[in-house]
Amino acid sequence: MPADGAPDDAVADLDSTAPADRPVVLVVDDDRDLADTCEYWLREDFAVRIAYGGEEALDLIDDEVDVVLLDRRMPDLSGDEVLAEIDERGFECRIAMMTAVEPDTDIVEMPFDEYLVKPVDEASVRDTVEELLVRSEFDERVREYFALASTEAVLDDRAIDELGDPAALDELTARVRELRDERESEIKERERQLARIRQINGFLREIDRALVDATTRDDIAQTVCTSFEQSPYEGVWIARYNDVVDTVACEAAADSIESPLGGESGRSSSLEAGATAPSEAVRRAIDSKTTLTTPVTPAHAASVLNGSAPADAERTLVVAPIGYRETVYGALVVYVRGGVTDEEKSMLEEIAKRVGHGINAAESKQLLQGDTAIELEFDHPDTRDLLVDLSLEFETGVRLEGTALTDEGVVSCYVTVEGVDPSAVLSAVTPLDALVNARAVVEEADETLFEFRLTGASVVVTLVELGATIESLTAVDGVGTMTVRVPPKAGLRALTNAVQSSYPDISVVAKREVEDAVQSTSAFRRELEERLTARQHEVIEAALASGYFEWPRGSTAEEVADSLGIAAPTFHEHLRSGERKLIEAFFSESSGRGEGRDGDSGTDE
Repeated sequence: MPADGAPDDAVADLDSTAPADRPVVLVVDDDRDLADTCEYWLREDFAVRIAYGGEEALDLIDDEVDVVLLDRRMPDLSGDEVLAEIDERGFECRIAMMTAVEPDTDIVEMPFDEYLVKPVDEASVRDTVEELLVRSEFDERVREYFALASTEAVLDDRAIDELGDPAALDELTARVRELRDERESEIKERERQLARIRQINGFLREIDRALVDATTRDDIAQTVCTSFEQSPYEGVWIARYNDVVDTVACEAAADSIESPLGGESGRSSSLEAGATAPSEAVRRAIDSKTTLTTPVTPAHAASVLNGSAPADAERTLVVAPIGYRETVYGALVVYVRGGVTDEEKSMLEEIAKRVGHGINAAESKQLLQGDTAIELEFDHPDTRDLLVDLSLEFETGVRLEGTALTDEGVVSCYVTVEGVDPSAVLSAVTPLDALVNARAVVEEADETLFEFRLTGASVVVTLVELGATIESLTAVDGVGTMTVRVPPKAGLRALTNAVQSSYPDISVVAKREVEDAVQSTSAFRRELEERLTARQHEVIEAALASGYFEWPRGSTAEEVADSLGIAAPTFHEHLRSGERKLIEAFFSESSGRGEGRDGDSGTDE
């Protein structure tokens, strides 16, 4: 895959934030469904380990673990015993007890940082993990204060006559006050920091809720800008960059933005010496694929904002690229009063990332729903591509049967290889760095269906990430052909550049506009797409491509779920809901009846 562009060293007035290694979270619970659900909630941002018991937890914990979510009541080794052993071994991780056991004064001396009473939800689990990671950076005495204050808070929620030792709570309260008096100024600053993080997380959830109903690129851009109206930020707009003519335009803006480009068209930008005009900041952020910041003067802000904020306030311009994998759609541009904290930068980057995912999904769905599309035919002799290379190495035919994109950006490619020992193929692909997993799905006398889970090493990954549909890809003895469908409004130049930047030997040999042969078929497909959630569509497509519907089955439910990065129960839930919708749509279409029962929530989670 093409490497991200590096920041321009000459940009002295801009700074950047590089991604850090993902924190490690250990989830410990003998309730397998809950443990798997927590892993599902957390896996996008954290490296998650799961232990279904206390003994397994002690085997999995090491110095790399940052946060532990620990159940108390487990059959083999209790959470209390696990907690004591972690403390005895001296691991520097933060621990949240996550249990249905009502807290009592026996927890006062236990070395945990937070206490969550079940049932828990995604917001409480994620917020707890993120807050504990921040607390890890605090001074030891300040960490102790927050841990004891958390214990005091959960015990205060219980009636005093229900506590085993009310005097222990009094001693705890006295200790909390002592620590606060000792470090009051630092504790107040840390409380403001944690409050800010909670506010940021709440804002991210509001953005997510707002994006649920946004179905087009324009809707997504305007929805995000509107959501910022209730935030502490003074102005936000979304920029679209045209690399062909090197122009920056405003795609959507909040009401607080009067002139997004700050008077750059015909007027002085009113920027201080050394600062960067918004359009230039957008160009540099997109080129470097890095979040950038630059100071702006009150005069410049006055030319951009609608005048509701103090005229003499200093502000910072934050520009976060909006993209999905290798495709950059534009940038999120935000005016922040004063400086920008690391937490705020991370939040704005996360919003830009979610907008990019939303745009990619919307454009992909546009292709599926359209009556017309652009069909591109490629010659593909590039042996940098795994599929073409396999056809050359084994002097055989290779055929792509289907694909599925997981949440982590891994693409499952279902590939048929003709007349080759499956073990030889698996041995050939195993050394690839871009290979997450490989397996033989169905073995027949003359050919074998494989699943290759890839992060690169094939143009298939590039095209799937860009939202294109691969109609066919075949290769024989090192020479391949490929047909791809894209929406009529897709950026064909950007798509071709993305393909050829990694696989320069690929060339376009034909381009044509195509229509569905029968209009009713297209209309019926649109109806199905409207009924199915994005997750249901992915599950059914992956199940079909992997041979799940064959008998005997080419893949088990667990294998297909793993290829999608979801739990098997989640796979079954979406598969059954999707199957019902497909059957209802078929009988409604064939019999002229109205829509059937639809009790599905319509969510993609």
